[in-house]
Amino acid sequence: MPVRLEHIHQPTDADWQDISKIHQETAANGLCDSPEQLKQKLQQGSWVIGGRFNDRIIGLMVATETEQGVQLEQAAVRAITQRRGVIHQLLHHLQKWAQEEEKVLYFRNVNSEFQAPLSSRGFVNKDDIWTYN
Repeated sequence: MPVRLEHIHQPTDADWQDISKIHQETAANGLCDSPEQLKQKLQQGSWVIGGRFNDRIIGLMVATETEQGVQLEQAAVRAITQRRGVIHQLLHHLQKWAQEEEKVLYFRNVNSEFQAPLSSRGFVNKDDIWTYN
């Protein structure tokens, strides 16, 4: 399933529908922020890193640029497309972008099932901060 990476600063109405579905399906351990909370983050400068397939967002991460780099959080994938490498592809494209832009990517408070995939993608854990640079 080929996924196209997109940095979304202002989601369209269709994007919000997709984001709402992702939130409903993954609120317990994926996209914890409701669409209203996510709107506030976007107004404060965060963005959604969306994985698109057939023009629909099927996976996403929330990102915020900080002095340390780009903090990634809340990785989530639609239930119907889970276990098809969506997060893997998002991370691959995001790492390529980070290298081109000379950005550091990092996650804080990574749950245990996400640690092995991050490690295999070249992220390094130090003091519970998973960094890729």
